[in-house]
Amino acid sequence: MRLPFDIEIREQDAATLISLLFGLLALLFLAENTAANLGIAAAFILISVIADGADGYLARTLGQGRLGFELDSLADFASFGVVASVLAYYAARGGIENRGLFFVLFIISFLYAASSIVRLARYNITAADNVFYGLPVTAGGLFIALYVLAGLPAVVLPIIVLILSGLMVSDLEYQKIRNLATLLVVSLLLIVTLILFAIGISYWVPALILLVLLIIYIFNPLYRRALRER
Repeated sequence: MRLPFDIEIREQDAATLISLLFGLLALLFLAENTAANLGIAAAFILISVIADGADGYLARTLGQGRLGFELDSLADFASFGVVASVLAYYAARGGIENRGLFFVLFIISFLYAASSIVRLARYNITAADNVFYGLPVTAGGLFIALYVLAGLPAVVLPIIVLILSGLMVSDLEYQKIRNLATLLVVSLLLIVTLILFAIGISYWVPALILLVLLIIYIFNPLYRRALRER
């Protein structure tokens, strides 16, 4: 589709916009802070992750223009930076009775959003072919969404958010996952989680499986660095 100002929107760019769409839908549900809406917002972030993965696959197979590159970063910041930080704030606030700590939670959420935009800006000027420098923003947003969906203790979430923030601005090397079989397995688990969530049946089981896989991915660079320094 060609826009009036002579810029073409390709298939992969449409996937990026779908990712943004569900990120904004998640934000709308978070505007009314209820337990049900937290779950729906987390589910929408999972859909954004699937769309972001489709965007990446299409970009590798069909090519990606400069517009698509910038769109991808902007959509990632919205869906996995801003929306994920707001989700983390409300999820953690629901598990903390001391209202005096709400400002602390806000600061932690801000640090996450700030780390995500720094991470994406750095990627835009230092993009490498096979690795990410710092934890990918999509992985951070996915972790927060899965944590909420799995119903894990909300009081621990602020610490997790701080760890994710630090990893995003670190110099750790994260491999880009391009193996088709791995991508299909992760996509299938995400789809199963969403279907089970929609019908209300044990969706926390695939969510926990995905969390375990994500933990392995997140801490693998730290493990490899520790081995090199021994």
